[in-house]
Amino acid sequence: MPASGMADDDFPRRSFWLSFGLDRLGLVALKAPYAVLALIVVLTGLALVGVTKLRVDDSLSELFRADTAEFRQYEDIDRRFPSSEYDVLIVVEGKGLLEPDGIRAFRDAVIELQLTDGVGGLVSMLSARTAPDENGYAAPVVPDELPADATGYAAVMAALKENDIVKDKFLSADGELALIVIALDRKAVSDLSARTVIGGIRETVERELSGTGLSARLTGAPVMQLEIRNAVERDRLIYNGLGFLAGIVVAYLFFRRISLTLIAVLGPAIAIFWTLGVLGHLDFRLNVFINVITPLILVTGFSDSMHLVFAIRRDILAGVDRVEAARNAVRDVAPACLLTAMNQALSLVVFAFATSALIRTFGLAVLMAVTITYVTVAVVVPVLAAILIRREPPAVVDPRIREEGGIGVLQRATSGIMNFVGSRPLAFVLAGLVAVAATGYAYVNLKPMYRLADQVPDREQALAATGSLDTKLTGANPVHVMIEWDKAESENTTIALYDPATLAVISRAHEVLEGQAGLGNVWSLESLRRWLRAAGDASVETVQKYVGLLPEHLVRRFIAADEQAVLVTARLPDIDASEILPVVDEIDRALDPVRAANPGYRISVTGLPAIAARNSALLIGELNVGLVGDIFLVFVFLAIALRSMMVGVAAVLPSLFPIFVTGTLLSVSGQGLQFASIVAIAVAFSLAIDSTIHFLNRFRLEEDRLGAGPGSEQEVLARTAHHIGPVVVLTTIVLALGLGVTMLSDLPSLRLFGQLAAVCLFASLFAQLVILPAAVSLYRRWFPLKRTA
Repeated sequence: MPASGMADDDFPRRSFWLSFGLDRLGLVALKAPYAVLALIVVLTGLALVGVTKLRVDDSLSELFRADTAEFRQYEDIDRRFPSSEYDVLIVVEGKGLLEPDGIRAFRDAVIELQLTDGVGGLVSMLSARTAPDENGYAAPVVPDELPADATGYAAVMAALKENDIVKDKFLSADGELALIVIALDRKAVSDLSARTVIGGIRETVERELSGTGLSARLTGAPVMQLEIRNAVERDRLIYNGLGFLAGIVVAYLFFRRISLTLIAVLGPAIAIFWTLGVLGHLDFRLNVFINVITPLILVTGFSDSMHLVFAIRRDILAGVDRVEAARNAVRDVAPACLLTAMNQALSLVVFAFATSALIRTFGLAVLMAVTITYVTVAVVVPVLAAILIRREPPAVVDPRIREEGGIGVLQRATSGIMNFVGSRPLAFVLAGLVAVAATGYAYVNLKPMYRLADQVPDREQALAATGSLDTKLTGANPVHVMIEWDKAESENTTIALYDPATLAVISRAHEVLEGQAGLGNVWSLESLRRWLRAAGDASVETVQKYVGLLPEHLVRRFIAADEQAVLVTARLPDIDASEILPVVDEIDRALDPVRAANPGYRISVTGLPAIAARNSALLIGELNVGLVGDIFLVFVFLAIALRSMMVGVAAVLPSLFPIFVTGTLLSVSGQGLQFASIVAIAVAFSLAIDSTIHFLNRFRLEEDRLGAGPGSEQEVLARTAHHIGPVVVLTTIVLALGLGVTMLSDLPSLRLFGQLAAVCLFASLFAQLVILPAAVSLYRRWFPLKRTA
């Protein structure tokens, strides 16, 4: 009880500066709880309509979308060369691939694939032709009728393996892997859906190769996008299902009351539903990042909900009327919930101004989620408490003095820890400083990392097929050199596709890509010229003739329809962006002499790997600097809003510690700073600052009620620990289970998020139980409040 002998609810509750009265939303709702409940039901129904409108954004390039010349150029490639970034790659493997039965099965598969819905055309090792004869006819390297004799068959296979078009492009050196490149018909995909078209391709190739000893796996951007979409949709169900199931079970084990358990869980559950509904109505697309909003709301909403429910529970067990108990909880806890939401918005606002369109969209969605979560929890929890909780006889022991049961165990354990460190604050603050400095050093030395594979499910076909291409061919990721020109360079000069100068520029760019280590499978108009040159006729007329004979989908891989641009394309393995960037820069430098000698041509290096290599480190660094800057802005805002220097100073160490520990884990494991890491760290800080604000809010309340003065910090700390300790531990347990389900994801980035979130949660718990009480106690020893009457 307070020193004055007055009950807790006899004291006025202190709000904070800049709250604008929003911390009292719950009090307004309690004036007409049943009417507000009806409104909640109506809004939930509207949210359901919005949830049904949610769609998945599976774009691999959206992460790097920005209003820059580079990205506009990348989009120009997609428009002018429709096949360049829209291929389905089929990787066929088997020791008997080049045996007669294997070749026949492969041919049957190719024939059936050409008849499959959505296939615009395909290229494989069977597309290779011999040199043209005197009539211009180029016979297939592999004839329709395979030689019956072993010698003849061996000669055909030897010619196939040595063919310049096939060798190391469509057939591996060991003859055990073949690549089929399919250009999708975009209209058919739009009409039938990617799932239907890709499913039909997969079904066809598996049926034709069944029982042959050959296996087939699909990859390429469309396949990766489909697998991302499936994973995002599946993960959303897992987050909303298993996460809340874990929360319900753990909350019930401690509360032992269905009503309190439902109230604690329904607040954040409705917040998630409303947020997803708003995002659906506003046509936000689900993606790997926006999927993280669900656990983010779980973190903030459940934490605030638990603090409110614990406060209500204590009053109910002390014999207080349920409506009055709800009002007391709003007065005591809601200011901290609002302050938490405002600080989260400050710490996450950096995402809303990122260069990347995907991250910018995520930032806007997060700001909406934070706002909706606070409003929902602040209104739903007290209203449900006023309606669902029944009057109970007072507990034998006043819970405001001593807790019983499982919560009592937590209360005594946490109070013991906080009181112990509070009595020796200097030693623990110094230890905290050392820990933050050491882990902070590891954090600031993290290197940005990005791999396309981190965004794609790694338990499906696409990455396994890509891995085979990386090992036995030259990779699956296209890097392009785009050469553009205007038809009229000047009044007297024109540039055309088949001009000797144009062909020479294409040839030189082709040589640059071929000579670059790590690149292979180079394709361009020069590939056709070399083939014709080997046959003895590479004249411009012959080149034009054969271009006219090629299928349209094949021509559009390297010649734009207006014949004012061409592509030279190579492929490289899926390696980290930091390893790709030197390759891209070297290609750019090697092309500088070509640009200088041919000023009428615009020559640029592009493609998704090039865009990722150039932009990923910049984006990650930009987000990291912005996030760290916002974090320190939060400390300043806290001190100003609560008009307390103690709050701003004491919050620093316990808030930074879990972030830096998370960074240290990345450093030790060699994973570097990734996009998923930044999001996980932002969520980590949200949790850390949430618990810190609730602790400091309660500490200030207890100082007011005790009329605290010099030497009273231990008593204030003891009362704060009594109220806050069990909530912090219980919240951590529930959230660890709720966020832990992300480790079940097929997406590596989300598994990483789950791992980092788990580490952060327990680091945050340590900070709240050890570093924060020590920091507050030491500050009050050095700068005590004057005792009030």
